[in-house]
Formats: sequence, C-alpha cells, structure tokens
Amino acid sequence: MSFGEERLGDIKQILKDMIRNKCVNPPGNEMRSIRTLQEYFSDRGVETQVFESAEGRGNLYARIEGIDPKHPSLTLGPGHVDVVPVEDPSTWRVDPWEGIEQDGFIWGRGSFDMLFIVACQAVVFSGLVQEGFRPKGDLVFLAVSDEEAGGLFGAKWMLDNHPELVKTDFAVTEAGGFPIAPSRYIFMVGEKGVNWKRLKFRGEEGHGSMPYGVPNAVLKMSQAALRLSGYKPPVETRFVGDLVRGMRLNRLMRFFLENKHLVRMAIRLSAKQDIGMSKALHALTVMTISPNVAQGGTKTNVIAGQAILDVDIRTLPGQDNEYVMHHLKRALGDLAPEVEIEGAPGIATSIGNASPPQSEFVNALRESIRQCTTPDVDLVPMLLTGASDLRFYRDVGAHAYGFSLFDDKLSLAEITALAHGDDERVSIGSLRLTAEVYERLVRNFLGRN
Repeated sequence: MSFGEERLGDIKQILKDMIRNKCVNPPGNEMRSIRTLQEYFSDRGVETQVFESAEGRGNLYARIEGIDPKHPSLTLGPGHVDVVPVEDPSTWRVDPWEGIEQDGFIWGRGSFDMLFIVACQAVVFSGLVQEGFRPKGDLVFLAVSDEEAGGLFGAKWMLDNHPELVKTDFAVTEAGGFPIAPSRYIFMVGEKGVNWKRLKFRGEEGHGSMPYGVPNAVLKMSQAALRLSGYKPPVETRFVGDLVRGMRLNRLMRFFLENKHLVRMAIRLSAKQDIGMSKALHALTVMTISPNVAQGGTKTNVIAGQAILDVDIRTLPGQDNEYVMHHLKRALGDLAPEVEIEGAPGIATSIGNASPPQSEFVNALRESIRQCTTPDVDLVPMLLTGASDLRFYRDVGAHAYGFSLFDDKLSLAEITALAHGDDERVSIGSLRLTAEVYERLVRNFLGRN
C-alpha cells in the first residue's frame, strides 16, 4: 500500500494553508485552521462538528462508528492547530508564514509542531470515510485549539464538556517517530509534568548612586537564578533503561547511564559527541529547573524594590508539588525565607503520566511501521520532556501515545531542534511515511482482518 500522489497533494495543501493561517497562540484565532479542515472534509462528504470554546477558538470532531461495541476505540489526535510566535523572521531562510515548498521540505512555523500530523490524520480519516471503511471500534478525528498555552480551550475543554464524544480507549498524536538507531524509532508513552513557578523578591527603593547596604531585589533575584540553575536534583534512571538499550550503545555506556551514581558523568561524556541526545537524557533523569523570565526595577537610577523570576520546572512522573517546593527551597538555601513562591501564569500545573509501553495498540503500531519500512524495525519507548494534550487523555484512563514517522533527510539532532525553532520544516517523505503508517495503524488495529 502506497499513499497516492493525489492524497499526498491534499496533505501538502492543508499543511500550507494552516501555516498561512498564522494561528499564533496567544491569542490563537484557531478557527481559521478549523474552518480549513471543515471545508476539506465537507468537500469530500465527511460530516464534522465544530465546538467553539471561546471567541475565535474552535475544535473539530468527526467519528466513524464501530461495528463492535466491545472493541477498543481510537482517536487520531488530538492534533493542535495553534502555533508559537516567531521572534525574528529575519533569522529564517524563508518567510515563516508563507508555507513554502522548497528542497524537498515544507517550511513554516508549526509545520513540524504539529500541523503536518493534523494534515496527515485529516486526509487519512477522510479517505477511510470515502471508501466506506467499517472499523471494529469507533474511530474519532479531533483537531483542537490552545495546546501551546496549556490546552484549556482545546483538548481539556473537549474532554470536560463533551467526554461522550471524544473520550476513547486509545489515542495517537505528537510526538515521536524519530530514528534513534538503525531500525529503531522512538514512540512517546508519556510525558513529564509541568510546574511553573513565579518567585517574588523584595528590596528597598533608594537612589541608585548610593547602593551600599540597601537590599536590592534584582540582586536577590540574580543570586536565586544562579542557585536554581546550578542545583542538582536527585537522579532517577527508571525512564532511560529502555531508551539506552534501544540506542544500541556499548555495554559500558549503558552501565553508566542506568546507574544513578554515574549517569551525570555519562551525560557529560556523551555531550562531546551528541549534545541533543545528552540534553534529552538529562531531562529524562531529573526534575529540570530553568529560570527563564526575569523582571525587576523601575528605573536605572532607582534601587530595585521588587523583582520576579519565572521558572520552568518539569517533573518526572510521580513528582508532585510537595516534591517541587522541597527542592526549590533546598536550592535557594538561606535565600528561601526571603522569597515568595507561587504558580506562574501561562499553563496549568500537571503531574507527569505514562501509558504502558506494551499493549495491543503498540503491537499494531509496531506491525504498521514494519509494513512501511523493514521487518526488523522496532519501537523504543520514551517520555516526552515537554507537555502535550495526551496528558489529559491519560488522566481520564486512555492509553495515549505519540508517533509519526520520519525519513532520513534530517539527523536526530536536527529533528529535535525544529519545534519552536528557526527554519522549522518537515520533509515531503516524512509526510508520506506518516500518512501511510497512520492508515495502516487504523486498519491493523480497527480492521476486520
């Protein structure tokens, strides 16, 4: 089975249109791309429903009813149509909002994260409807808003307000499908938790020409940022075992990476060869603390009376807010009593979660990949170091996984740098492979055999 040129052309056009829709979040305005999808489906006789969660913000739902109520159901999605801003378009090789096809890639903000998956899933779903496919279990397509700002107007809103429509036994969306070793592809079985914190510091305002002995809020904030960035939380290796085995590393390096007393040394050594992989391994073994936004003071000649520091904290599954606060205070040391800590705006706190790395769905996914590539291919489970809408599905009992399928046009380091980065793009070959693997997955998991 090969994905035909006409349907590949549909994927490319939908992807280009959604890039050009420029659904930057905030404010989102995702209804532009929701209407793009709705029109595509309508032109092909596919019935959809659009749910508006806020003005200009929408979510699109479609379903193929299954013939066996006892068979597990599957969602293609939730796929988000919002994208992050572009800070400086001049640093791109192309206009980030043109949806340009060039050098075997489609370029543009959101192309990789994750408009290409939405386009592939939409065309696969539409094709199945048009051919009269009758799945064993229900098949749902869901495109949503607001993932880039926490999902409160998208996937979570749909699960809260229309669970009878969108809650399924399994779901597949971003991210995964990266080649990590010969014949080995990553699939995401879970993700780290999100716990953003805002630290507030107080000083005493005074004339900037006489700073001696005057508490300065900006200085306190700077000291706190250095302490937080240098802090070493406890290491956990339970989420890297399958990964390092799948990477086919030599036995000594595997021993180092699976030993919590040696893993930091192993990460430092591996950084000399592959900084991208070292960053991932570090994030998978500790709670990460990243001070990213600093604000303080009012005027150059006024000693700062107030300052704030927003910190991005990503937790491993099982690490709750009590764990986070304990280690923040340890990191701050004697500064801790002088710091007011609260949740930072922008995203709701979540605890990391994961689905089983082995299941009937994973077996169907593995078989689908082998049909698209070679018989010796296997899957390597991994935690997503960021956050996705799949956390909401796991919270309501679904088994949810991230997977697409990439060709060899880019290295692993290049692929992992695409999300939210300059020159974001996706290869035409990856579009074809991703669509093929989704179609085979649906047939293998929901087909009547």
